[in-house]
Amino acid sequence: MKVPVKKRKGCLQGNKHLKTILSECAWAASNTKNTRLYAFYWRLVKRMGKKKATISLAHLILRIAYNILRTKEPYKEIGNDYMVDVEKNRQRKMIKELEAKGFIVSKVSEDILPI
Repeated sequence: MKVPVKKRKGCLQGNKHLKTILSECAWAASNTKNTRLYAFYWRLVKRMGKKKATISLAHLILRIAYNILRTKEPYKEIGNDYMVDVEKNRQRKMIKELEAKGFIVSKVSEDILPI
């Protein structure tokens, strides 16, 4: 039995000029080190290649711009270690939940994170 594989579609619809501008912004953001956008881009390049990662980064920039306009608050750079911190907090929360249910959790090392 062959399992169907869901393939990703390209960016087909929408404003072509906006896509061009956002792609240029994404390319520039992918080359600025120590930012959230840089880390996001290189995390995706491993999985899907540079062109698709650029479009994904452009989409992230569009979402960030939308939220800036919606909330009328300035953009706050959260840094390139944001996802590492999120993963550590998630692990701590899981450990607390297991200990609350009566399990004994032994910590090997906090430096080891699955990627």
